[in-house]
Formats: sequence, structure tokens, C-alpha cells
Amino acid sequence: RARAGSARLQSILTAMSAASRTEEAIEHAERHLFDLRALLASMVASYQTAFPERRFSAVLPAGRCEINGAPDLIAQLLDKLVDNAVDFSPRDGLIEIALDCEDRVARISVMNDGPPLPPHASERLFESLFEFRRGSDSKPHFGLGLYIVRLIAEFHSGRATAENRADASGAIFRVLLPRA
Repeated sequence: RARAGSARLQSILTAMSAASRTEEAIEHAERHLFDLRALLASMVASYQTAFPERRFSAVLPAGRCEINGAPDLIAQLLDKLVDNAVDFSPRDGLIEIALDCEDRVARISVMNDGPPLPPHASERLFESLFEFRRGSDSKPHFGLGLYIVRLIAEFHSGRATAENRADASGAIFRVLLPRA
């Protein structure tokens, strides 16, 4: 029991350290114009290899979608959203990543099959150390992934939201970012 407690404490320290490094990276990140569509297209292609037990689809605009930001941070944001979707979707579940580019806003959506969000959880999901999971799996979870998503969205003068699908067949996480 002591070894298990020690291992859990080490996991907590590792997760907190990763969150701290992300906060530091955000403080020192430099922004430049880049094509968000191209970044998402390359990342979605890699997710199918990384998570072969899930199905991925991408709905991307035909043309470029430029934003002024830090591509590495946006990649980390998408990784956190996809990790979350994988955790809550069933085996062979569909995870859809979409990008809508309007005149002033780029909207990234990550939708997954699975259980709906509990009532009022969407108000707290992006808080540090907030964790809600039904049942348990073998991986430790510390409620930092969506907090990091929020920090990165805010660095880009954007915001992150979560809601249930209209038919309650899963969840939709969105990040709205101002366009360049």
C-alpha cells in the first residue's frame, strides 16, 4: 500500500510539474501567423496511428485559416482535447475534429461518442484539478488537461467551452480563437 501511495504521489508531482512547465511555456511563447487548417490536418492524420482503437474524422475548410498564435501550443491544446475524447469514447467510437473559419473567429470542435457530461460539469471542467469520471480505469487523472486547454485558449485571446451533443450521445468541446 505504501508503494502504491508513493507511486500515486509521484504521478501527482509529475502532473503538477507538467502543468507548471506549460504555464511557463505560455508565458514565453511567441506568436506568428500560421495556417491552423494545415496544423489540424497533419495532427488528425497522426491520431489514427496513435489511437488505433478509435475512429477519427476531420471536417476542415477547403482553404487556409490563418491565426496569429503559437502553433506548438495549439498542438498541445488539440492533444489534450483528443486525449480527453479518447478517455471518454468507447472502443471503435468516433472522434470528429472540425474547424470552422469565419471572418473573425476560428472554431475548433472535438466531438466524441460516449457518455454525456454530467449536469453543471461544463461550468467547472476547465478549472485546475477538477476531475469527474464515472467508474475508474488504470490511468491516474488529475484534472489538469482541460485546465491547460483553457490556459492556451486564453493566451490566444480565445475561450474553451464544453457541452453535450443534442442527442446526449457524447460531448462537444470547442475552442474559439480570434482570426488574424
